[in-house]
Amino acid sequence: MTRPRLLLYCGVGALAYLVSLAATFPATWVSRALERASADKLLVRAPEGTLWNGRARVYARERSGPPLPLGELRWKTAWTGIFAGKLTTDVNFGEGERPVHLELSPFGLTLQALDVALPAKVLSTFVPGLDTVGPEGVLRLRSDNLRVEDDSILGLAEIEWRQVRFSRTPGLDLGSHVARLRGGGSKVDIDLGTLEGSLRLSGSGTWDLKTGLKGAGSAEHGTQVSPELIPFLRAVCPEYRNNSCTFRFASGPG
Repeated sequence: MTRPRLLLYCGVGALAYLVSLAATFPATWVSRALERASADKLLVRAPEGTLWNGRARVYARERSGPPLPLGELRWKTAWTGIFAGKLTTDVNFGEGERPVHLELSPFGLTLQALDVALPAKVLSTFVPGLDTVGPEGVLRLRSDNLRVEDDSILGLAEIEWRQVRFSRTPGLDLGSHVARLRGGGSKVDIDLGTLEGSLRLSGSGTWDLKTGLKGAGSAEHGTQVSPELIPFLRAVCPEYRNNSCTFRFASGPG
C-alpha cells in the first residue's frame, strides 16, 4: 500500500470516527448551553435524545418558590449545516405547531419564523422589581427573521403582552399592548402601542449596546374605565392628570 493511500484511509477513518462520536453527543449539552446563555435564569430538566434530535422541559428560575414551567423544547438538527460551519436546527417550543428555524455559527445566531407564547409571569425572572407586583397574562414573541451577533441586532420583532394584569391588584385590567423592535446594528429602535383595551399606550425608545435602554411615552384613557384603573395610575405615575399618564424609562447597558 502506498503512503498517500494509507494517509487517505487514516483520514477517512478518523472522519468516520468523529462523525459517529458527534452523533452520540447527549441532549445534556443542549440543556447546559441554554442555561449558560440565559445566565442561569432558565432551567432545563429531563433532557432526552442527542444534540441532533431530542427534547427537554424548560423552566424559569423564580426569585422565591418553585421554578415556573414554560413548556417542552424539541429540536432536530440537520447534518448538512456542519459542512458550512454552522448548526441548523428546527425547534418547537410549548404548544407552537410551526418550528422556529435556528442557525448558529461562530459569527452569531439567526432566528426565522419565531412565534412563541409564554406566561407573563416569566418577566419576574428577567426584569428586576416586577416580582413584587406579580405580572400576569401572556407574552408572545414574534419575528420573521432576526440576526443576533456579539455587537449588533438586525431585523424586526414584536413583543406582545396580552391581558396585562398584576396579581397584587386583582380586578385591574390594563388591556393588551405591543413593543415593536427594529434592529439596525448596535441600536434597537422601540415603538410602543396598544392592541386592545381602554388604556391606550404610545411611546418610543432605543436600546444601545453601550448606553442601555431609554425612552418615554404616555398612557391615556377615556371616562368609561374600571374603578381600579384611576387609583392605580395615580399611585404609579406622578405625572398623572387629565386621564393621561406620561412616563420615562431607562436602564444601563447589559
